[in-house]
Amino acid sequence: MAGSISSPGLSQGNAAGALDLAKSAAFKPLKAPAAGKTLDPKDVKRTADDFETLFLEQMFNHMFSTIGVDKTTGGGQGEETVRSLLVNAYAKNVVKAGGVGLSSSIARDILKIQEQANAAAQQ
Repeated sequence: MAGSISSPGLSQGNAAGALDLAKSAAFKPLKAPAAGKTLDPKDVKRTADDFETLFLEQMFNHMFSTIGVDKTTGGGQGEETVRSLLVNAYAKNVVKAGGVGLSSSIARDILKIQEQANAAAQQ
């Protein structure tokens, strides 16, 4: 990447925070298959898409945190709740429309790791 993205919840020194975030979200990690077995490609795509959605949601949250309170609604807890739902919907729709390329890279890496693990198990 040309630049780096700074995020308090996902900084380089805060890997544990990123893992906690993934565990607390609607992220469903893959279960490792038995030796010699393969993962279902649909599950790999779902997991990669879920991760990209989680990533985009975090980025959108940071972007929307710079927007002030709407004077019409007056802000408050209700606006914060609706904003979080809106940000989640934005992230899901971006992924559904093709995403930013993160999902395909993650799916490719998951399958590559699986191939390496199967090759090592056969030796």
